[in-house]
Amino acid sequence: MRRICLYLSVLFTAFSCIDRVELPIRAEAPRLVVEGQITNEAPPYTVRLTYTGRYDLEGQNPANQFVRNAQVSIADDAGRTTRLATTSEGGVYRTFDLSFRGQVGRSYTLTVVMPDGKRYVSASEQMPAVPVIDSVSSRLIQTNSFIAPYQYAYSISTQDPPGVRNYYRWTAFGLTVKKSTGVPCPPFTTGICFDNCYTTETSTRVNIFSDDAINGNPIRNRAVFQLPVYAAWPQWVEVQQYGMTLRNYQFWKLYQQQGVRTGSIFDPLPAPVVGNVSNADDPTDRARGYFAVTSVARLRVRNDAVEARQSTAVFGFLASQPVPRGDCRDTYGRTTPVTLPPGWP
Repeated sequence: MRRICLYLSVLFTAFSCIDRVELPIRAEAPRLVVEGQITNEAPPYTVRLTYTGRYDLEGQNPANQFVRNAQVSIADDAGRTTRLATTSEGGVYRTFDLSFRGQVGRSYTLTVVMPDGKRYVSASEQMPAVPVIDSVSSRLIQTNSFIAPYQYAYSISTQDPPGVRNYYRWTAFGLTVKKSTGVPCPPFTTGICFDNCYTTETSTRVNIFSDDAINGNPIRNRAVFQLPVYAAWPQWVEVQQYGMTLRNYQFWKLYQQQGVRTGSIFDPLPAPVVGNVSNADDPTDRARGYFAVTSVARLRVRNDAVEARQSTAVFGFLASQPVPRGDCRDTYGRTTPVTLPPGWP
C-alpha cells in the first residue's frame, strides 16, 4: 500500500509540472487568386478569381471562395480595352468582344476592381512568338501503374528560333477508348451499341523549358504526355506548345520547385507562389496565381496503336480486366462521347 501511495504521489507531481501550451491557430486573411491568360488564338479569354481560404482547427474552410461582382478588363498597349463578363461557373469571367484578339508583339494588362473597391493590376507583358510543333511521336511503354501498366508516351519536336530567348510550356490531352459490353442497338438495326466510350485524360505535371543551353537548335523528343492503354484501339492526342515571358517562366519554375519538396529538414521554408498581379495602391498586397500573356501552337495526331494491338503482353493484360456491363456511359459518365468528336484526324 505504501508503494502504491508513493507511485501515485510521483505520478501526480509529474503531471502537475506540465504546463498547458496554447498553440496559435493559423488564420491567414483571404487573398486574391488570379488564374487566366490571353493568347494569340481567337477569343474568348477567361479569368478565374477566387480567394485563398482561412484556416481553423479543422483545416481550410471550403466556404464560398469565388469572387463575385468584380469588374474585370484586359487592355493592350494600343489603347484598346475589353471587359469580361461573369459566367455561370464559379468565379469565372469571360470576354465577349470577339474583335479583341491577342497579337504577338503587343503588351497586355489585366485590371480587377474588387467588390470592396480594391484595384488589382497585372504587370504589363509582351506576347512572345512561339514556333510551330514539327511532329508528335509516340512509343509504347510499361509503367509501375497497377491500373494502367501499358501507356503510350508522346513526345514533340520543334525548332527553337535563333537569336532570341525563348521560354516554353507544354500541356496536352488525349482521347482513349474504354470498353463495356454495350447494349443492343435500337430497333430495326443489328449489333451492339454504346460499348466504346471516348474518355479524355489531361496532362497534370508542369512541363517548362528555357532555350538558354540550345538557342537556335532543334528541340527533339521532348516528353509531353502519357496516355494509358485501356483497349486495343487508336488514341487521339492534342499537344499545346506555349511561348512564355521570362516572368511567367520564373513563376512556373518556382511552382515546380515547391512541388518537388521532399519534406526533409533541409528543404527551404515554403513561400507563397505570387504572380504578376498586385494591389495598385499597395504593392505589398500581391495576388496569388498569374495572368499569362502567351502564344500557343497546337498539333493533333492520331495514333493507331499498332504496337499495343500486336503485343501479346498488352493483349493478355486487357483480356484479364473485367469489362463493365451495359452502356459504357453508365460507367464512365453520361456525357462521355460514344463516337469520336469532330475535329480529330
